[in-house]
Amino acid sequence: MFGPTYPDNWKEMSSDEKFEFFKGLMLSTEHRKFDTEEAEQTYVRRAKRWLDVAENKIPDRVPNFMMGSPIMWDEAGITQKDTFYNSEKVAEAAIKFQEEFEPEFGTMAMTNGGEMLDLLGVNIMRWPGSSRPDALPDNTAFQYIEKEVMPPEDYEKLTRNPEGYLIRSFYGKIFDGLTGLSGLTNLFNAIEPAVVAGVVMNVGTGPIREALETIMKAADVAMANMGPAMAVGGQLAAKYGFPAIMGGMSFAPFDILGDTLRGTKGIMMDMYRRPDELLAALDAITPMAIEMAVGGSYASGVPFATMPLHKGADGFMSNEQFEKFYWPSFKALLEGIIDAGLIPMSFVEGSYNQRLDIIADSDLPKNKTMWWFDQTDMKAAHEKFGSWATIGGNIPASLLATGTPEEIDAACKEVIELCMPGGGYFLAPGCSPEQIPGENIHAFINSTKKYGVYDKEAVAA
Repeated sequence: MFGPTYPDNWKEMSSDEKFEFFKGLMLSTEHRKFDTEEAEQTYVRRAKRWLDVAENKIPDRVPNFMMGSPIMWDEAGITQKDTFYNSEKVAEAAIKFQEEFEPEFGTMAMTNGGEMLDLLGVNIMRWPGSSRPDALPDNTAFQYIEKEVMPPEDYEKLTRNPEGYLIRSFYGKIFDGLTGLSGLTNLFNAIEPAVVAGVVMNVGTGPIREALETIMKAADVAMANMGPAMAVGGQLAAKYGFPAIMGGMSFAPFDILGDTLRGTKGIMMDMYRRPDELLAALDAITPMAIEMAVGGSYASGVPFATMPLHKGADGFMSNEQFEKFYWPSFKALLEGIIDAGLIPMSFVEGSYNQRLDIIADSDLPKNKTMWWFDQTDMKAAHEKFGSWATIGGNIPASLLATGTPEEIDAACKEVIELCMPGGGYFLAPGCSPEQIPGENIHAFINSTKKYGVYDKEAVAA
């Protein structure tokens, strides 16, 4: 286990006890360095504010949350290519954004690792500056290339051994530099010391060795590129009292299959042509999805696991299909994350107006989930989720980009006053916005200080 030092009886602790450990870790300042006493106090106040909201309690005031990478880059005047190949500029952009707008949560100095992607030979994505012939212009956002990577005949292989299938069959198809992994032997062949030599010889020669060497080169580059971003996280906390609230990350099992393995068209057809195979595969990969979320959060010590939801949105499938194909494995993922002492935060992309009753009536644990809505009706979300879960979101990115500061202030005021009663609410855009005028960013961030205060004596930092 990486990251913080966990108690010796960790495995015996209940999920509530584990979360209390994480709360203490997040609120503690003993292992953190701050430039000033004010920064330390600001950190504690903000950390407590987010924890209160996450547990569906009433904080001192409504927090605001903004995934800031695109707008940070806009404000700093760096190109999309820079975000892939110049991590120093990305780090500088994060600091500049913090100094100008003073967000309390959410902004990150994310770098996209273009050199790493080049080394691996990623072929399901296009990005600016790429060494591939289909590289995009320098200031164009990256794009995924959707295709049916896994043929439907491979469902049985995936279900029988999900990780083995990814390593031997999937990665070589999406990473041109890792085609050699297809020849990797079953690692159970090394279960006894007397037969280890065969496995070692297998990985040490030919295409497999080349693939592993490519992975090591890519790892070195990734670690070097992440250095400035990791350093900025510490600087923001030390100088501005900026707590980290993004721990692990995962995806709904249906989205894991539908986004990259089968593709949208493939998984839509599978619901009709191969429903039993699809359901069996979803069950098989759910433990992997849980491990993704838990591993990231345990490594960071941050007890929040984010999951962007894609193909469960209204309009993609009927409610009957949602209840059969999407919700059971997704619910199991949520419950697995909660059992690990964490709080899942689902980024509900698109609209979930047709799904609210299904989720609200599903007996999920009370005050253990967070829902960041994109286009869902916030009045309905507050009525149906507010008594048992934390909600936020649905300030349109289009309004942030094209509206006036007065219009943004009014929209934020409306949703804050609608959703803040009873606590458990955070203000957020419906998605990660781009090309927002600075005065509109200020209007968004300042709105919670104007309209979202519960404790009138609280400091508005």
